[in-house]
Amino acid sequence: MSDLNKRLVTGIIGILLLSVAIYLGSYFFKIFILLLSFIASYELYNALKGIKIKINFKVIFLGIILLLVERFIPFPAYFAIIAVLFLSLIELLFGEKYNLNDVAYTVFVFIYVPYLLNQITELSKMFIILVFVISFSTDSFAYLVGSKFGRHKLIESVSPNKSVEGAIGGILGCLILTLIYLYAIEVKVDVIVMIFIIVASILGQLGDLFASKIKRISGIKDYSKILPGHGGIMDRFDSVIGIIPIVYSLYYFYILL
Repeated sequence: MSDLNKRLVTGIIGILLLSVAIYLGSYFFKIFILLLSFIASYELYNALKGIKIKINFKVIFLGIILLLVERFIPFPAYFAIIAVLFLSLIELLFGEKYNLNDVAYTVFVFIYVPYLLNQITELSKMFIILVFVISFSTDSFAYLVGSKFGRHKLIESVSPNKSVEGAIGGILGCLILTLIYLYAIEVKVDVIVMIFIIVASILGQLGDLFASKIKRISGIKDYSKILPGHGGIMDRFDSVIGIIPIVYSLYYFYILL
């Protein structure tokens, strides 16, 4: 099977699984997202291990369990961050396997992947879909505009194929498509909502670049091969991670209020 066919088949299966998880919602979607965060965290663990950074994955796993339990026993999700930090420091004080640098990266990985991904489970179904509309439209328009009109490299040392023109095209295309989606789900749009969309699109692209930078530093092409033709979970969800906090903020601090 060609790489293109692998990408197509994997993409279709992935969309179907995601659609089913969103439709079922509640605990099913929570478990689905936390499973993805577990895999993505492990991918980062392996990537950083290649540059002599030892992530305490057991602590991250316990943090993910706390995020799952939070669905049944309500407590602020940031308690999981405190627990990860506390347990990492205990390991530092009473063990010799990890140093202070490892502790810092362990807490960072937990916040960067499980904690931020978990925020999407707090959104309504329409806003969960909004996250992926922003991600898909930004990526698609950035690719289309960049491949046709791209002349100026965005950050060549990180991602040689991305251009300034593509980045701008991704933002504008995302804005147009997202406004159409918001109109379809009857969300009132004003200047503030448009600013949120633009910021989300920018952070989605920065999330992509940041994940690419880690790969460059670690000397890897893909985070894993779990998704044939696509790479790892981190390769597919790097931009989504950057978008979630903005959509979460829009939903809770503007739409609901």
